[in-house]
Order: sequence, then structure tokens, then C-alpha cells
Amino acid sequence: MSQTVTIFQQKALPNKWFQAACVAALVFIIYFYTSDRSTNWDQFVRLSDAFLHGRLYIVNAPSWLELARYGEKGFVINPPAPTLFVIPWVAIWGLSTNQVIISMLVGAVAVGFFWVAATQLGWSLQFRVAMTVLVAFGTNFWWVTTEGSVWMLAHVSAVFFLMAALVETTGKNRPWLVALLVGLAGLSRLPVFLTFPFFAYTVSRGVSARRDIIRRLAIFGVALAVMGGLYLLYTYGEYGTINLGYERGQFVSGPWYSRGLFSIHYIPRQIYAILFYVPEKIDKFPFFKPSDLGLGLFFTTPALLYMFRARLNERLALAALGGLLLTSIPILTYAVEGWAQFGYRYSLDVLPFMVLLVASGMRYRLTCFAIAVIILCCGINLWGTLTGF
Repeated sequence: MSQTVTIFQQKALPNKWFQAACVAALVFIIYFYTSDRSTNWDQFVRLSDAFLHGRLYIVNAPSWLELARYGEKGFVINPPAPTLFVIPWVAIWGLSTNQVIISMLVGAVAVGFFWVAATQLGWSLQFRVAMTVLVAFGTNFWWVTTEGSVWMLAHVSAVFFLMAALVETTGKNRPWLVALLVGLAGLSRLPVFLTFPFFAYTVSRGVSARRDIIRRLAIFGVALAVMGGLYLLYTYGEYGTINLGYERGQFVSGPWYSRGLFSIHYIPRQIYAILFYVPEKIDKFPFFKPSDLGLGLFFTTPALLYMFRARLNERLALAALGGLLLTSIPILTYAVEGWAQFGYRYSLDVLPFMVLLVASGMRYRLTCFAIAVIILCCGINLWGTLTGF
């Protein structure tokens, strides 16, 4: 009898992928109607068009685009993985392709992936809903996704692949596929390559035999190294040398880069941006607007304070902290804080790990206070998203 009931319950509950598709569709609709669906910074559309014509560079690009320029050639300094989402549409619509709509589609699917990962982690339905709402609407992922410019689509692409990697590593956990997805996240935002400690732990989790652990880690490490090597080959194809495309940007001669791209002297300005950027007063309702340079991380998403209650005796939470801290090194030592933005956009490079730590801090259950905090986060980010356009 109990077996019959179990089978009936399994049939009655929708498949997790169907649930994820419904979540993604709902999220996309909300993103769509909270965006003006336009950007002048459509480098990935133009780069996709260049790829389709057998080039690594853009020809006769508009003057306002941030590129590494050499005569009539303009090289997109951002890593190229986001073009994977753009190329199919450019093949149909050409340079009129709307990059912002693509950003919202990719972002919505990323939230759907998070739903699947949360299901596979065994979180309760109520907690799953709450954390998915937090990811989609309680962080500046909402604003970044609906803004859709070259920098923001890079973040959305990185989150997409990280969430996909989280699905794989909490599911079938194939080391080569986890490495491929992490590598694609890194080819969207270079600091994300440094999330590897978390995934190195997860691909070996639950394996008892030492030889099997070594084999799985070797597969993961080699595959991830190949993905990193692809970026070096890409930059060599662009510039004839192996280095960061960012070193060739138009902006590097500015005063913000007085000590180069990276320096420990930049850490105080990054920490100030993370902790102390506050809204600016205005004379009309709602009497405050986000600072043009961003908003402190915990002002943007107060729920992230739960990270400080995370149980570090939980191996998954400890691994998430390791990935977060290592990835933060290039972020904290980078020359600029993100410029015009809502929130602190570099935090999205570690969004899945922050959410895992928040979940641990909440003890994987909802309280009235936690619900109120998540609602507050959504209100703040609705304000930021609507103010943004």
C-alpha cells in the first residue's frame, strides 16, 4: 500500500524540470516588463556578427563602444562566452538583434537552474520558493539582467553557467561537464575561474576510494585547464600575444588605473563600495535614488547578512566560502568598482555561493523574520531596477 502511495505522489508532483521551466517563464515575464529593453552597449551582438563573418574583430564600430581599437579594427575586451547565446539570433536578425532580451532570457533560465539545484539539494518546497525569489528579485541580478549591456550580459552569462554547474554537481556530477560549465562561466567573467575549489570538492564528494577521487579531480582539473587555455588562444588570435584583453582597453590610461589593472592599493576603495555606498537624497518621491556608482552589498540585499551565520562545519558551506574568498581576490584588487551600476555588480561572480551560505545561515528553514527580510530585498531591488531605466 505504501509503495502505491509513493508512486502516486511521484506522478502527482510535476517534474523538477517542468517546474524550472515555469519558474523561468514567470521570471522572464517580470524581467521583461521591468526593463526598457534597450542598450547602446551591444558589443556581443557585433562580436557575434564578426564571428559569423570569420573575424575576431569588429569593423567600423561606433565611437561610444568600449573596445581595444587598432585603426578600423575594434576588439571586444570581454571574454567571448556570452556570444554563445547571441550568435543564433544574430544569424537571423543581424545587427538589429536585441541584446537585452537575450540577457533576460538567459537570466530567467539561470533562475530555473537554481530551482533544479535547490530541489536536488533536498530543500523544502517553501524554502526553495523563498530562495529562488531571493536570487531572481532580491539581488541586483534583477537589475543587471534587465540592463543587458556588454558588462551586464557577461555577468548574466557567468551566473547562468555557474547555476548549470551547480545543477550538474548536485545531480549526475560528471567531472568533465562540471569543468566545462565552470570554464564557460570563466570565459564570461575571468575571476569566476577561481571558483574551482568549490567544484573540486563537489566532484569528489561522496566518493570513498582514493583512486576514484584522484581520477575525478584529474578529469576536472584537466578539462578546466583546457577551458582556460582556450581563452589564451583566443587572445593570441586577437592580439598576437597571450594576455588579458582588459590590458588593451581604451580606459587603462585613466587615473583610476594609476597602479595598473590590479593592486592591493585598490582594496580600500573596493571594500568601501561593498560596505558603504548609500542612496542619494533627491527632492521628489521616493526622496532617494541609488548612487550612480552603486549601492553597498548589504544595503542592496540585506538577506546576505545571514552569510555570517553559516555553519562552517557543513562541508558544502565551507567549500562555498572557499570559492567565494578565492574569487574575491581579483575583484578586491581590481582598479574600479564597477562604475555606473545598481548594487555591487562584481558580487554576481559569486552569487551561487553567497546564496548557499545564506541558506546555511537560515538553517534551511523559513521564519517570519526571514520572509520579511526577503520581501525587503525584493522591494529594494524593484526600486533599483525601475530607477535604473
